[in-house]
Amino acid sequence: MSEQTLAVDKSKQTKNKRSISAKRDKRVVPFKYQMLGLVLNAISYLRNEWAANIISDLWFTVFKSKAKPWIIKFWQQADSRVEVKLKDISIPVYLWGEGPLVVMMHGWSGSGTQFRKIIPGLVKAGYQVACFDAPAHGDNPGKQTHLLEFCDTLIAIQQKIGKVHTVMAHSFGAMAALTATQRGFSPQQMVLFGPHLDAHEMHKTYSELLNLNPKLSDRFRDIIEKRMMSILKVDDVWKFLSPASLLEKNRYKGLLIYDLDDEEIPQQQFKDVETHWPNARTIITKGLGHHRILKDKKVIESVLTFMS
Repeated sequence: MSEQTLAVDKSKQTKNKRSISAKRDKRVVPFKYQMLGLVLNAISYLRNEWAANIISDLWFTVFKSKAKPWIIKFWQQADSRVEVKLKDISIPVYLWGEGPLVVMMHGWSGSGTQFRKIIPGLVKAGYQVACFDAPAHGDNPGKQTHLLEFCDTLIAIQQKIGKVHTVMAHSFGAMAALTATQRGFSPQQMVLFGPHLDAHEMHKTYSELLNLNPKLSDRFRDIIEKRMMSILKVDDVWKFLSPASLLEKNRYKGLLIYDLDDEEIPQQQFKDVETHWPNARTIITKGLGHHRILKDKKVIESVLTFMS
């Protein structure tokens, strides 16, 4: 379907219209997991604690599939590869180009390959680009991970390769990038695509996708709250993982890009990010959804303009 797309750069107060053809994004949770949610929802009337624990494990589980040939080829085209060490795993990081370092951080159940359309322009503009799959993603071992492992990967890249000029992050990756800045990660600037910065909203969306009854949803929330408190070492997870808190000390220059037809994240959350990130320029698109925003030519042109 052909739609008019509105691109708004609020730093210049300009409006540009263009035509695009796009379908609305699919939900993140695969169908088989939605069916599992329905089954557990029914079982919860008899064994609520057991069902809530199963769904809590699912919360930390990465949805991934076997790498396709084009994905393998993409990684093979990198100029070089380095390994960064976390506590007990090694993450391969692929590098293109030379110059100031740009690190790409994908979202939950995503992949570094999602940035493949942006990389050539950055290299041509004189940047070195570091791209990777987060822990438990892609060919990396394991099925489960969590926010701090995303953060630790960014910090390890900074320690291994050097000072980071820009971090470009999508969705949950933006939450990881901002959390990492509170743990020693220090890019000069940020480009955030469709950032998901609200854990409360994540829980709400997850419960709706799995069609959980209120009792099961509440118990599921309690369990993941305790687990995340243990991981993050904070007293109030829901307050800490919110746009207001994550952006409270953010003084980074940046670029915020989001789409009016994003099905994964409520528009109000993007408005909250705008409110709490005064140093950012904002570009709004229409019709690209949550994922196509990373591949759109006009968006990429805008990013490269910002980088220059």
